[in-house]
Amino acid sequence: MTSKDDKKNLLKSRSRLRRSGRGRGLPRIMWVAIAVCIIGAVLIFREQGGQMPTGIGEYQSVVTADQEGATLQDQNGPRSGDVDISDQITTLTPEKPTGESGPTEKTTPAKPAVKKTTTSKPTNTRPKPAPVFIMPSTNGPYLVQVGSFGKVDNANKEANRLKKLGFDARIKTGNTADNSLIFRVRIGYFKSRTEAEAFIRQNRKSMPGAIPAHR
Repeated sequence: MTSKDDKKNLLKSRSRLRRSGRGRGLPRIMWVAIAVCIIGAVLIFREQGGQMPTGIGEYQSVVTADQEGATLQDQNGPRSGDVDISDQITTLTPEKPTGESGPTEKTTPAKPAVKKTTTSKPTNTRPKPAPVFIMPSTNGPYLVQVGSFGKVDNANKEANRLKKLGFDARIKTGNTADNSLIFRVRIGYFKSRTEAEAFIRQNRKSMPGAIPAHR
């Protein structure tokens, strides 16, 4: 009986020791976990510049201040990124280039006076030849017809007028297409048609209706 009781007592003591060992080991694990959490919190706090970490989904507002501690934005002023320039006036002052006192006017150089040279036309010293008056000859193929008349009295009057001017005028009787008589007053003769035309040009005033005709 003693041996059985001893065995039971040993088993009970061992179980107690195991339970007591387990109870002592649990606080160490908890302390290690707490230390890890504290170290992590310290590291996060240093990375954010000494500020406490904010919750997830929250926004942070940063307010800048000048050297004297005054804030740059008022509560009722424009938001960050907006600039009010309604009161600002910019004036531009014209700058003069260096070395110039002011605007200079462009002066056009005066054109040199051009002397007009008059070229004198050479004067012909030779006297012009006197015009040669063409006179009718006693014979030739051409003559000058001064006028044609249906009445012989009119033909005689014209012939007498020409004779008074110094021309040897003659009356030539002819027939027309209807067999009526016609009286032609003529002066002649001339050696060529050109000579007859020149005679007419010389005496155009005294015989305005004269024409050259073949004999």
